[in-house]
Amino acid sequence: MEFRLKLSERMQAIADRVEPGEKVADIGTDHGQIPVWLFSRGITPKAILSDISADSIRKAEMTAGAYQFGDGLSFRVGDGLKVLEPGEADAVIIAGMGGKLIRDILDADIAHTLTFRKLILQPRKGMGPLRKWLLEKGYSIIREDVVLEGRFYPEIITATRPEHEGEPAAERPGDLAEGYREHLVGLNEQDIHLRVPPWMVNASGRVRDYLNMRIWQEETKLESMRKAKDRDPEAEDKVLADIAYLNGLKGDRRIDEI
Repeated sequence: MEFRLKLSERMQAIADRVEPGEKVADIGTDHGQIPVWLFSRGITPKAILSDISADSIRKAEMTAGAYQFGDGLSFRVGDGLKVLEPGEADAVIIAGMGGKLIRDILDADIAHTLTFRKLILQPRKGMGPLRKWLLEKGYSIIREDVVLEGRFYPEIITATRPEHEGEPAAERPGDLAEGYREHLVGLNEQDIHLRVPPWMVNASGRVRDYLNMRIWQEETKLESMRKAKDRDPEAEDKVLADIAYLNGLKGDRRIDEI
């Protein structure tokens, strides 16, 4: 059967963050489209498709079986990263969950999590708590992507683990968070600078539309606050400052150069 699986813009952007030759684990794989697509094209030599739901794994098996792909694909029912042996995958994909849940999955056994070189994360919400965790644990955020899915703008965070003592030095992509880490880890996890970090001007994809959406959200919040019976001038000033910050990002010329 001819392989005709086509990924959505969101799934394609996630798949594009996997480098040729990397072994992949897709946690919460559901239908398993991303790892099956990667394996079918020879991008990954091994893909582990995992989900806490046995029904989802059966759907993933159907996705792979329909195209007669099986060798190199491993299907596992289990919770989070517990299904993986240490270092079994080069890149771990966790997509479509809340940022706090992704953070909790990664933090459940940090020593185990650190055995995987790359994390490709696509939170549905809770970007601030997830980014703060990555920064606190010393991860390098090497890429951010923004895509369109319906009326939403999913964000994809690609991060590499901290270097370990005794490991051979390796060339690594630059850390987008360099110069911001110390300041950001001291902020509340819901602060605008963690939800929409300064390096978003270097992100790929629909960044300007994404920033317009964020500005609209903050302006809507401010309008609601101003209509409240008991107004809070200090809180309103904070939202005004957040809007000014977002407008500053939108005015950065680097957005149009990506």
